[in-house]
Amino acid sequence: MSQRDKNRARTRRDIETAALEMFETQGYHATTVDQITRLAGCSNATFFRHFRSKEDVLFANDDAAARELARFVDERVDRAHTLGALAEPFAAYATSLLVEATSDAQRLTRLVMTTPDLEARSLRMRLKWEHAVSRTLASESDSDRTSFDDVLLASLAVSCLSTALWRWQEVDISDDVGTLTKAAFESAVRLGSR
Repeated sequence: MSQRDKNRARTRRDIETAALEMFETQGYHATTVDQITRLAGCSNATFFRHFRSKEDVLFANDDAAARELARFVDERVDRAHTLGALAEPFAAYATSLLVEATSDAQRLTRLVMTTPDLEARSLRMRLKWEHAVSRTLASESDSDRTSFDDVLLASLAVSCLSTALWRWQEVDISDDVGTLTKAAFESAVRLGSR
């Protein structure tokens, strides 16, 4: 990385850290971009060079994240179109998503999962994951259109991931997110066989 890129990345991290601190301290809704930039030590113009809105601080890479999840599904070993076959790639994705599973990652996940003002954006993220996975499953069947089963399977798998993330963000949980994701899939398969 060039020095300019390093400075840019550091500024972006400073903004993300300041935003997370403000959101936790006084709530997402009550926090303004002015407050975030003051704490981060940058201008509003700098903030808007990195993010379109304060919401985007939390969802900056949602398109890339959906593509990455689809890649994990596409590269899986078990090629069956079953919920159980998606457990491993989803768990690997969850682990990679939070590869540096610091307290910040857990705090950010908690904020997204528990803030009513973020529900619509969180649901859009889920839909992006579902669309990316269902298109990947359809392509494995040499189809250019997703089937009912592709969409349903993708939706169930994303629900397992969301359930694992919900559980992982709780303060008293010591299990890693990959283990929780596998457990969610196991429970879903078990419940579906009743």
